[in-house]
Amino acid sequence: MPPITLVGHPYASIGMGEQLRGHLRACQAVCLPATVLDIFRHAPRDDAEHLALVQPAETEILGPGLRIFHVNGDEAARVLQRLADLGQDFAGGRNVVVPAWELAHYPAEWAAELRRFDEVWALSGFIRDALASAGIGSRLIGQPVEPTPGLMLPRRHFGLRESAFIVLGMLDLTSFVERKNPAALPALAAKIRDIAPLLDVQFVLKAKSGENNAAEWAAAWREVHPDLVILDRKLDALATRSLLATCDCLVSLHRAEGFGRTVGEAMALGRLVLATGFSGSLDIAHEGTALIARHTLVAVPPGAYPHGEGQLWAEPDLDHAASLLLAAIRTPAAARRIAAAGQRAMRLSFSNRAVGLRILQAAETLTQRPGMVL
Repeated sequence: MPPITLVGHPYASIGMGEQLRGHLRACQAVCLPATVLDIFRHAPRDDAEHLALVQPAETEILGPGLRIFHVNGDEAARVLQRLADLGQDFAGGRNVVVPAWELAHYPAEWAAELRRFDEVWALSGFIRDALASAGIGSRLIGQPVEPTPGLMLPRRHFGLRESAFIVLGMLDLTSFVERKNPAALPALAAKIRDIAPLLDVQFVLKAKSGENNAAEWAAAWREVHPDLVILDRKLDALATRSLLATCDCLVSLHRAEGFGRTVGEAMALGRLVLATGFSGSLDIAHEGTALIARHTLVAVPPGAYPHGEGQLWAEPDLDHAASLLLAAIRTPAAARRIAAAGQRAMRLSFSNRAVGLRILQAAETLTQRPGMVL
């Protein structure tokens, strides 16, 4: 097997960073030797878990063999120019790109950039279909969502009640806020309190802005939603995982997801998930493994998402979501069974080893093609 180089943003506390780190763990789980090239070196290196994982594998050379680029279509040209500026030989191996995307149709102008690679890998069936709509064939690989073993921070670390049923939403303000639909969580909280005001339920919204805190955004929201617990500071990997573990139910009433990593992380930890029944999260969260809210398809508003003109996304049914959540709170045994089924599904299909085996199979196929540089 030729060497593998993972290229992208390995220290970034954003989805593309998690994507690369996940594939690094997957390679390690099946003993595939992999190095990591931090293409722009922009992200701070201040997360202990990220350093422990990435630093031993880091390289400054785009080696021969198989290169897996964890970059989006809109940045592919800049990445290849960066390699050229560094004197790296893009033609000296097989090149794969793994783009993220959250709408049903992939932009044609970005698809042209993806054609510069030997193969495209899809993180979900939804992304695979979106790429196909732009004439791009892809191989469904997915990404692993396996919790790092170890101790967790307790609820009191986040100022949450030990007695409460914790309902958590998570939001990155750099990721097109309307797509994440943050207003759904306080609206859901209001409905639950109207129906059952005496229930011991605490609604929590975790917000960040890429690598930064979200204090300014959170201050405005606290004025409007004083009963909502808003955590606005950046959390490292341990704290983020611990916060997910403290909740009883993760709510993701999104309008569209490419994969839905936070949904998968919660399920892998054995947490109940309430999610919109649309887009990439359906690969992992569906009837039987999660609570699935009904939705209607609506037009993407102007400016809400790149190349969103003429496209549709979901508007979740908040009344249905509230009924599902209320039933889960009142029938904890049934909720635990759904959460356990979700956790089993994640272990079977989205563990480091499961995804690593798919990467291994894809790598073997690619390296058997004529012209492979070893």
